[in-house]
Amino acid sequence: MELVVTYLFLPFFVSLILGVPIAFSLGLASTFFLFFSGTRIPPLILVTQMYGGIDSFALLALPMFVLTGELLNRLDLTERLIDVARLLVGWIKGGLAHVNIVTSMFFAGISGSVLADAASIGPILIPAMVRERYPAAFSAAVTASSAVIGAIIPPSIPLIIVGGSLQISISGLFAAGIIPGILIGFLLMVTSFFFALFRGYGDVHRFAGITPVAKGSVKALPVLIIPFIILYGILGGIMTPTEAGAAAALYSLILGSLYALLYGKFDFAKLQAALIGTARVTGSSLIIVGAAIVFGQILIFHQFPQDLLKFMLSITDNKVMLFVIIVLFFLFVGTFMDAIANMIILGPLLMPVALEGMGMHPIQYGMFLMIGLLLGVITPPLGLVLFIVSPIARVSLEQVSLAVIPFLLIEIAVLAMIVFVPDLTLAIPRMTGIIQ
Repeated sequence: MELVVTYLFLPFFVSLILGVPIAFSLGLASTFFLFFSGTRIPPLILVTQMYGGIDSFALLALPMFVLTGELLNRLDLTERLIDVARLLVGWIKGGLAHVNIVTSMFFAGISGSVLADAASIGPILIPAMVRERYPAAFSAAVTASSAVIGAIIPPSIPLIIVGGSLQISISGLFAAGIIPGILIGFLLMVTSFFFALFRGYGDVHRFAGITPVAKGSVKALPVLIIPFIILYGILGGIMTPTEAGAAAALYSLILGSLYALLYGKFDFAKLQAALIGTARVTGSSLIIVGAAIVFGQILIFHQFPQDLLKFMLSITDNKVMLFVIIVLFFLFVGTFMDAIANMIILGPLLMPVALEGMGMHPIQYGMFLMIGLLLGVITPPLGLVLFIVSPIARVSLEQVSLAVIPFLLIEIAVLAMIVFVPDLTLAIPRMTGIIQ
């Protein structure tokens, strides 16, 4: 362990402190270790493992789902999701907060990305909430906390990374995310309702009626069925996650083109922007994946996971205390390190602790790992999503940090339920025959 700390972790953290991007920090630390630590691992592993790590059929799903979200956003189809959410829940006390959350739940099944959710929905709904007498910090906090749903309800880009790197069934992880994602959305709506009720947030709207709701739902139906196409294809055994992603991207392209031709001029610039955005997100993600895999392989070769398991069990073997320690660690590292890199590095390290020390199923652990690390993106004061929503709301980072705490606590409570109530994540995979 001393060798790993001195020659791997120390150069890594020094690089981060100096402002080196996470992918290059991981690569530089791994290179330093391979050349100067005296390890038996040949330096050539740096190239072979990076290439082998991203040469994966499962990871082909990543650009497909990114492209689906980019197309729907660039071709202005996400506005239909907001319209139907407004008709469905906009009349409840705290209406626009509920619209924000429900839109995130709809968008989750399309983009599968926390940052895409916050960056797409925030500029539309945060100003709208502020105009209806919601505090700007509260509006930003609702947007940030509901964006986490984007990575829980399938399809999910982080779950593809987790499944591919830990050899856990991606179909099983997709199925496992349905109930926790819906539960988080419901609890965030309950929390928003009570804030609006007791603090007088927001304007009150009348229910539009069954007919407008039905018309709005029909209008948005072509977009709303995308998650069902994906889930039915995967859970029904018709398509792999990669094939489902390709089908969703093709459907989105056809749908967006039809809408553009029917309601306005087709803009090739938007299609080009979607392709460039997809290449940028996919490329940056895969660079991190490749570098993180080498970093993780070094740790595994030197039996760091086993040492970590022994160390943590020497502190306590109580399941509740292990949960608290790991979650605090997740929130800490999630605030300053990229979530994808964390998942690849920490996933193999903590897997023995979770499976042996806490008795989790691998699919249950995959959900726990992903959600726990993603909560770091909304953890004050350095959560990445907070930096996205605070300028949109025109409030300070400190104000958003205080406003997001109640919502963060709700999501931590659901994370605890994932650990201590296995059926929350395993019920649907069992029903669909993915696991026995």
